[in-house]
Amino acid sequence: MTEVLKALQELNVCWKKIGHYNMKCRWAPGNNSMQSNPYFGDELSIVQTDGALTTPNVLKFEVQLYKTRQDKYLLDLQRIQGT
Repeated sequence: MTEVLKALQELNVCWKKIGHYNMKCRWAPGNNSMQSNPYFGDELSIVQTDGALTTPNVLKFEVQLYKTRQDKYLLDLQRIQGT
């Protein structure tokens, strides 16, 4: 799981640990502020542009890591929200 988290951090993905091998993740294109703190809570970022409040284009997904019988690993990714 450490290697998976390193890869997510390099891609500026934030995550929240749900279980030992299960993470909820969030990625916003062009947002480098996630690099310093990769963890997130339940809050959603809101951006104000020209007086209007909008939510940024955010991709949310869940990551589950499984170990197979042959001592290999299977990474399951499931998109929750976003494109």
